[in-house]
Amino acid sequence: MRKIDKSGLLATKYKEWLDDLTAKGKKHPKYNSSNFKYYYDIVASLVWLQEGLCAYSERKMQDCRKCAPEHWIDGIFKQFQFSGQLDHYNAALKDSKGWDWDNFFLIDADVNVKNKRDKCPNGILKPDAISFDPNIYLEYKIPDHIFVPNRNLDFETQEKVRHDLTCLGLNFEPIIDIRKEYLAPYLTDIEFQALTTDQARVKLTQFYTAFEMAVIQVV
Repeated sequence: MRKIDKSGLLATKYKEWLDDLTAKGKKHPKYNSSNFKYYYDIVASLVWLQEGLCAYSERKMQDCRKCAPEHWIDGIFKQFQFSGQLDHYNAALKDSKGWDWDNFFLIDADVNVKNKRDKCPNGILKPDAISFDPNIYLEYKIPDHIFVPNRNLDFETQEKVRHDLTCLGLNFEPIIDIRKEYLAPYLTDIEFQALTTDQARVKLTQFYTAFEMAVIQVV
């Protein structure tokens, strides 16, 4: 899971609407998915800012270049087909603040439907949080290819990290299998000096955090 900077919101019409709603103290309209006026603007912004990756698992979902700034017109993006689902990070806010930008991420559909659902993470692994740093909170275990809490954390913090790892699907079993199959050839080539670490980095299209944490164990 990489840190995500969501400050470069491309959906400026949505932002104006949200800022006005906040300034006037109005309630959010009921969350109604794709029927909402700015739904595709929100999704396209996240595709671009997340570089086409699931915000939690870092599985590649699509080519983010299709949602690049040059494809926007006056802060609006056309309706389009995309992979993944729009997730409310804190599901408890869905009813009261269902259109809050700070609570949105685009994530792998299986992770959302089969794993996260309405689970409530405690926020320690929120990808856009100022305090979030994967190297502080996480370690990566090979050959299992799973994330675990950093051993240097105190017990209480480790438990919070472990809870959020479960909520956010970083160790959702199908994702583990996909991640292992994808990274193993790169790590083997690096270990036997068929590739340098930099050469492998250039080829990567997903699972960047897992790679960086795994590669230091094989060089």
